[in-house]
This record gives sequence, structure tokens and C-alpha cells, in this order.
Amino acid sequence: MELRLRPLRDEEFPEFLEFLRREYVRGMVEDAGMSREAAELKATSDHASAFPGGNRQAHQRMYLLEDTKTGERAGHLLWAPRQAPGSATERAYLYEIFIDERFRGQGLGRQAVELFESQARDEGLPGIDLNVWGGNERARGLYLKLGYTERAVMMSKELE
Repeated sequence: MELRLRPLRDEEFPEFLEFLRREYVRGMVEDAGMSREAAELKATSDHASAFPGGNRQAHQRMYLLEDTKTGERAGHLLWAPRQAPGSATERAYLYEIFIDERFRGQGLGRQAVELFESQARDEGLPGIDLNVWGGNERARGLYLKLGYTERAVMMSKELE
């Protein structure tokens, strides 16, 4: 399967936003070890900040990942130009790449990252930043293979 990035249509946004929220909560619970209650609170706060009033923002780039031949949907991608912390330089920030379960393990994540990198390069952005949940070894492995480096690792310990 060969992928293309198809811009998300306005009528698709509400369903997309709800899926992003559910997947964000799932990632915090399953990959980051947060309680469901804490994850729900964080998702509510973070989505209110990223999508004020539940609306997409002009700087956000939202795409469905589709098969170039059939148009079948295989996932989605969300990124935006964003000022790097402690810098005046704007870089690409990858919020999410999601490959539907039935398409995983076929190299589509790699294709999606390469399409995204091409877009960021075309916009003249000098680099890419992203976060990966600690328990998401598959994603971490993919990014490392594609030349990304880990710049920080956040660690936690719960005290009983």
C-alpha cells in the first residue's frame, strides 16, 4: 500500500477530534501508566488549549492517511509549526501519527513519517520535535530507525 496525506475536511473534524481525545486518554493510561481519571482530566485541559472552543486552528495540519490507489483510510496525522522551547525558531511539531490496527506492521508508519518530513521541509522548517509515550516501544523504535534522537526522557515513580 502506498500512502497519501489527504487534508481533513471540515465535516470530518468533530469525529477526528473525538478520536484524538480517546486515543490520547488511551495512550496516557496504557503507555504512560496514568489513572483513567487523571488521563481524562489532562485530555480535557490539553484539548481545550490545543482546540479552543473545540475548533481546529489555522496553523494545524490535519490529514487522513489514505491508500493512493483505493482511497481506503489507513490512519491519520496531525502536526503544526511551533516555536521550539527556549528558542525563537519555529519547528515542526508532530502531535500524532496513528495507523489503524489492521494496517500496522506494513511500513505505513515509516511512509507517514516520510510524507510529514517532506511537508515540513517544503515549509522551510529546520527540524521536527515530537513526544512518544514511554511504553510505546514500536513508535520509539521507528523514530530511532529514521534518525530521530532522544533528547530527554521523563521518568516517574509513585510513592506509596
